[in-house]
Amino acid sequence: MSEALSPGIAYGCFELLDVLDATPMPLGAARSLGKLGVVSSDRVTTCAQLLGWTEINDAGLLVPTVRGQSIRAMPRTEERLREALLDLVDATDPPWIQGARFGRRHVLQYSPPEIAQVCREAGLATGLVPEVVAFWDLLAARARGLHDVRLNETGRQGERLTLQYEERRTGKPARWIALDSNADGYDVLSSVSDSDGAPLCIEVKASRAGLTGDFYVTRNEWDTAQDLLNFAVHLWDLSASYPRLAVVDIQGLAAHVPQDKGEGRWESVCIPFSSFAAVFVVV
Repeated sequence: MSEALSPGIAYGCFELLDVLDATPMPLGAARSLGKLGVVSSDRVTTCAQLLGWTEINDAGLLVPTVRGQSIRAMPRTEERLREALLDLVDATDPPWIQGARFGRRHVLQYSPPEIAQVCREAGLATGLVPEVVAFWDLLAARARGLHDVRLNETGRQGERLTLQYEERRTGKPARWIALDSNADGYDVLSSVSDSDGAPLCIEVKASRAGLTGDFYVTRNEWDTAQDLLNFAVHLWDLSASYPRLAVVDIQGLAAHVPQDKGEGRWESVCIPFSSFAAVFVVV
């Protein structure tokens, strides 16, 4: 079965909003317009209603909703396409949304081809600009059923600070691994130093509670850290005007990680920021 949304259908919806803004018409007439862009007006009209962009008014005519008018007013096609994806998620809760919990790459690889193409044409498949990162964070939050993304925003701020810190330290850009996938066990891939190009894998934790905050290390993160030749944790204290950073190596982390005993196996450990109070510095 064809997907409810594709680039062609989305562009047809944009055209339909323009048509209806100028000339409201009965639903049947809208469905019989022929082609809107490259897609039949019947499919476009169905999608526009599904997204909540059109409605039947008291006179029995199909018109843009308030949401449809706001979409129509957006100056950039990329922005319209991004909102179409979000509205589709809200309207249908599609199975592919669950991939957003694991990062951008999972959505692009495992969603229907039409959805992946909308992502590409919306400028979401690559890039690290704030609005792209914010989109993927919002999509992941919706996949988890969350509407408050403040915690995730704190984590992303820490990751951005690590990217900036590592570029200053090594003289070359680091890779933002966590944006594309959170299944790798670390967030940023950098280099050991400006003269040693060996990979350094960095897990980033951030808190706005200062040294009274804490962070969690999962079993996957710990197992990954042990398998890596070079690994570090960046702890960001965001409670003051100037961020403070503590760089913790695997030996420092090991002192706070439990051991499996008997039939028990630990899966997650909570470690207070105050454990590393002595190594925090303003950067």
